[in-house]
Amino acid sequence: MMRIFPEITCVAMLLLTGRAAGAPAAAREKPVFDPVVFFTGRAHSTGVMKYVTGSSVKVETSTVGRFHAGLLDLEQDLQFSDGKRQHRSWRIGRLDAHHFEATANDMVGSARGEAHGNTFRWNFLLALSSGNPLTNVRLSQTMILQPDGRTVANETTITKLGLVVARVSERFVRLTDQRGAGTRR
Repeated sequence: MMRIFPEITCVAMLLLTGRAAGAPAAAREKPVFDPVVFFTGRAHSTGVMKYVTGSSVKVETSTVGRFHAGLLDLEQDLQFSDGKRQHRSWRIGRLDAHHFEATANDMVGSARGEAHGNTFRWNFLLALSSGNPLTNVRLSQTMILQPDGRTVANETTITKLGLVVARVSERFVRLTDQRGAGTRR
């Protein structure tokens, strides 16, 4: 029994200092990722969407974000190698130092996200066909700001009825400087 006590004390200390597996390791990673700052201005991404069926399609996006009145208005054009195109109009707001909320023209409800260190995570319900809830899919994204401060690695899992239907791996590159985005640095 005496032998177990040091291990219990060690585990308790790890939990109290936030170093246990349950604490977000990304909270200590630099540079700090603020999605509002990153997407204010212009950004571009390239990536691949891989379906569980084995097929894949390349995806490319261009975004232009404008910060005003405490919100980021983000226009995003998506182009797929199979010829499909989409346009998404985002409105992203900061709830506090780590939490964000967004709406978009093809989103059902709103997205809630959380940023810690170099990592931002959020998920949302996307309406693939307006007015038809049977076509809705859930997107769960993890974005990680790379050490250069200009590149974000994004991994998206797309699910329907709880089953994974596709995964997207892409890299966003910031094309313009966002200083003055009205957010903390």
